[in-house]
Amino acid sequence: MDIKRLLTSVFGLGWLPKAPGTWGSLPAAVIFALVCHFAGTPISILIAMGALIVAGSIVCVKFSPAVIMQTGKNDPGEIVADETTGQAVTFLAAVFFNFESLSLSQILTAALLGFLLFRIFDIVKPWPVYKLEKYPQGWGILLDDLLAGFFAGIVLFLCFKFGAIDYISGLLFNQENGSVGIAHAIALGIVQGATEFLPVSSSGHLILFENIFNFNSDTPEMLMFDLCVHVGTLAAIFVVFRKSIRNFVKNLLGSRKYGTNALEIYQKSPGVHIFVLAILVTLITGVIGLLLEKYFESARGSLKFVAFMWLITGTLLIITDMRKKNRMGLRQFGILAAIIVALAQSVAILPGISRSGATICAAILVGLHRRWAVEFSFLIAIPAILGAAMIQLVKDYAEISASNLSIASVIAGSIAAGATGVIALKLLIKTSRRTNLKYFAFYCYALACIVFIFL
Repeated sequence: MDIKRLLTSVFGLGWLPKAPGTWGSLPAAVIFALVCHFAGTPISILIAMGALIVAGSIVCVKFSPAVIMQTGKNDPGEIVADETTGQAVTFLAAVFFNFESLSLSQILTAALLGFLLFRIFDIVKPWPVYKLEKYPQGWGILLDDLLAGFFAGIVLFLCFKFGAIDYISGLLFNQENGSVGIAHAIALGIVQGATEFLPVSSSGHLILFENIFNFNSDTPEMLMFDLCVHVGTLAAIFVVFRKSIRNFVKNLLGSRKYGTNALEIYQKSPGVHIFVLAILVTLITGVIGLLLEKYFESARGSLKFVAFMWLITGTLLIITDMRKKNRMGLRQFGILAAIIVALAQSVAILPGISRSGATICAAILVGLHRRWAVEFSFLIAIPAILGAAMIQLVKDYAEISASNLSIASVIAGSIAAGATGVIALKLLIKTSRRTNLKYFAFYCYALACIVFIFL
């Protein structure tokens, strides 16, 4: 992996197939919100955003020319370090905010508004922003985003000065009758959709964001919302794997042609073979989950425990990437291998252990080809997600039925989870086939370290 391309793409964000510049702007917005929430002083904003600006500027100027030479393009779309830098310039305006009066909803509104303002100035490129693009090499890539960030910062400051942030915050985070606000619904939907499929643990991220947002996961509204976003993530599986699922069902329905004996059909029909193994994995996971339910639930109360499990997930991903050659197909994937995958999925009930990461890694380590490991992981995800949702519905039906969750929040959260889930799945397929799971490991390590530092 070329370190110059890795850094200019902000650790792979620039390689995403859709709107890489938008993804490149996101880290600065997230860091801004976290620093505001946990530190909340002008000097902390100045240090954090200043560090991003310096680092991003150096990367753009020093490394962009080499990437331009490799790609043959004057401004390769994969270079997004300039977006990260320009977005950080926007948030320098926050040094003039009165942090003592800012609530969490206002901080999130400022982060979202600053993000949108920068994207508008970066895309529209008013005068003289577009003029700066003509500077040679990395300077042209960097300077126009710095000026776009400066303009966006001025507008962000004016929004704060004249009360626009307060007004927008009231619209987005209105929680009348205990209902989850639209902004919270979208944010949690994105977190759920991305982390349900990426090997970074959705349960761990939800616990982290519950702590950040001061949510109580046992309220009727949050229980109802959890069910809704799981439907959205489940829809993402059917969208991405629609062809594989259609072929699987077609083969399953036509299994008669493989014989009349049950054992013979199991051995010869790919659909029946995988269906039986999927049922076996689901049953083992369900039994272990029910037997150890109290232990798994007690683990949710400790953010330190979650951080430690992130370290384990990251280590497992790195070990899996070390295995280069996998030849086993689905026909050779047997009961013993399925049991190992089932045990991995059961352990993943612990917050901080990724379900997708554990099952994909287990399947690859027992020899299954990477392509089939991913497809089998998400085939067994369908009953796993459905089963967990149904158990929660039955267990907490009285509380869920009393929910005051608004239709707008349900729709917003579900759409956000589904759309993000589709993107996350495509990214996981691409990275897992190229033995790039280690990059998710680095993310898990970094996140665990951040949690330990703040705790």
